[in-house]
Amino acid sequence: MRLLAFSFVGCLASVAVAQPTYLGLYLQGSKIGYASYQSQPVVLSGKHLTRSDSRTVLETGLMGSSMSVTLDSTSWSDSDGKPVRMVFDTESGGRSNKVDAAFSKSSVVLDIVNGGIKTRRTLVLPTSARLVDDPLNLVLHGKVQAGMSRTFFVLDPSTASFVKSSVLIYGKAKTTLNGKPVSANHIRLSDSRSVTDVYVSLNGDVIRVDGPMGISMIPVSKKVALANVDGRKPTADLAIASSIKADRVIKEPDRLSHLSLRLITSSDADIPSDQFQTARKESGQWVLDIHPRQLATNPVSTISQASATKPEWIKPSLDIPSDSTRFKDLAAKIIGSKKIVQEAAFSIQEFVYQNMKPNAGIGVLRDATEVLDSKEGVCRDYAILTVTLLRAAGIPARLASGLVNWDGTFYYHAWAEAWDGAQWIGIDSVTDQQQISAAHVKLGEGNVDTAFAFTFLEKAKIEVLKASKE
Repeated sequence: MRLLAFSFVGCLASVAVAQPTYLGLYLQGSKIGYASYQSQPVVLSGKHLTRSDSRTVLETGLMGSSMSVTLDSTSWSDSDGKPVRMVFDTESGGRSNKVDAAFSKSSVVLDIVNGGIKTRRTLVLPTSARLVDDPLNLVLHGKVQAGMSRTFFVLDPSTASFVKSSVLIYGKAKTTLNGKPVSANHIRLSDSRSVTDVYVSLNGDVIRVDGPMGISMIPVSKKVALANVDGRKPTADLAIASSIKADRVIKEPDRLSHLSLRLITSSDADIPSDQFQTARKESGQWVLDIHPRQLATNPVSTISQASATKPEWIKPSLDIPSDSTRFKDLAAKIIGSKKIVQEAAFSIQEFVYQNMKPNAGIGVLRDATEVLDSKEGVCRDYAILTVTLLRAAGIPARLASGLVNWDGTFYYHAWAEAWDGAQWIGIDSVTDQQQISAAHVKLGEGNVDTAFAFTFLEKAKIEVLKASKE
């Protein structure tokens, strides 16, 4: 199950704009946490800046387990809203990810400490649109006019990348607060991952926020915000809330060789087409044909042949330290004398499957080193470890994310793909089944910054058109 908590938590921090403000987080009628935000003028290195501090606490269920995420952030920005420095600290399940971002005129240097693993990344600032700390905050403190739209870039610390974000002001609208109708200005905040609808009063105070997965935020007192959720096992489950129920049950989805679906969603998704699946848009609806290539019965592509055709997918990247001696030595031990990609890749899959155990309580992106040390996590952690070992063995590999069907319902999921010299082979290390089934629907692929930034499918429906087995 691919965990969307970080992306949503980052969005929550940007919409609580009053000073000071507390908002309760609610899912399916249950309180699952809170967000707080405040800002004040400060002087830093002789410059007059605005300091903003926010905290988001999310306490909910995930696949039957309890999951808690806390995101603290502090940012310093100039009078135009451009960040000068940003510090993020995310904790979940005893793990942490800390990011300290220092901005210059043309770049930003990110010092990252993920599970004790230190890395530094330098990003070139985007030039096609403004980089801001909080795009919604700028709109609320400016002149609000219906139909006005603006585009900005914001920093996503979880993937160490810039996300293009747009703000559209719909103007006067009606919403509800505590079951009562109220007048408001409707503002939509969109990026490549999700859409958030914000309703504010005419003087800019937040009335309510409707985000992905049906999570809503409403202003509450500090006492209500900080109160324990219930002191018992969460009744709301993010995996279930974000799942998509098909119109009919697919029997034995792990044996599917071909699956044809009609996907109806209000989200502006960009679904990839490749050898694994064909995606085409018809009258605003997606028709998907998932047809994973059958594994060769007598594979001949060697690791050296495959690496020569896709050298870019052997390189290390964020959370994937495939150039480390530890991973190279471990990968060599796992594959032994195997030279054929298919054989070596499935040896790595078997190692991850046998050595990892599920822990749905970890809601933070983690470096493969920490995943290997703990040997537990969610499907995303399985995929990151698998890709790291594949690359360390010299096998081109990338992350994949999307949906997987189980018992008539599609859940968000992540897996790996290995290049064998002719095609990408799907490898799902949460199972020991070598042939990935057509029950996987791919929405994103690549490294962490692209594979885990796909569009969340809002108000989605899935119709099963055809399902066939081997």
